[in-house]
Amino acid sequence: MESKKHNENIIKQFSKQAVGYSSITSHSDALDKLVQISGITKEDTVLDIACGTGIVSCEFAKHAHFVTGIDITEEMLDHARKSQQKENLQNVSWETGDVTDLPYPDNHFSLVISRFGFHHFLDPLQVLSEMTRVCKSNGLIMVVDVSVPDDKINKYNEMEKLRDYSHVSTISKAGFASIFEKTGLKHPETDDYVMQITLNEQLQASFPTNPDELKNMILQDIGVDNLGINARWFGEEVMLNYPIHIFSARK
Repeated sequence: MESKKHNENIIKQFSKQAVGYSSITSHSDALDKLVQISGITKEDTVLDIACGTGIVSCEFAKHAHFVTGIDITEEMLDHARKSQQKENLQNVSWETGDVTDLPYPDNHFSLVISRFGFHHFLDPLQVLSEMTRVCKSNGLIMVVDVSVPDDKINKYNEMEKLRDYSHVSTISKAGFASIFEKTGLKHPETDDYVMQITLNEQLQASFPTNPDELKNMILQDIGVDNLGINARWFGEEVMLNYPIHIFSARK
């Protein structure tokens, strides 16, 4: 019952966010880094978990044999199809589905990736286990998400739940290392980058329950950084600096 209600919240939230999310240019800034880390080739078949508007899927399709994107929100996939058509990509398909129970056979994809999805999962270990199950032997599993230090997680989650009520929790680096190990993916490689976005850009792309409360929380954190996003004035704009971590391991 909790899972069903949560999925409904995700669909409701991201149906509204689809247009704004796809227009945020900072989401695509680090794609070259992900492609490089993955070592993707024209032989690879890729699965993009919680693919959203298809930013990662479309980029990886330029380097892969074929890419499948799966997401629970049909409106997000509608925008993914438009991106695919705009870029004239023939080697991508989209499926609506729940990533906790992937509709694919074992050992099916050579690369399984998820970007910015794990903080929405009620059971991230289950999702990572499914990603591992459908990945071929010696294939690569990659997870990319915001990851703040343990002592900032509570405040960060408070902020994110104001911004997006489908948010569950960010996961620390130690937390990610733990679920990788529990899935049998020991000693994952790690990397990181900073995703910069202005406060106004973030607010315009979101549908917070209380916009003023969210904005004030971030403004009051400038120079303090209890939230873990290093909010700073940049000219007349407030710049948010989200710490993004990349975890990758061979099956």
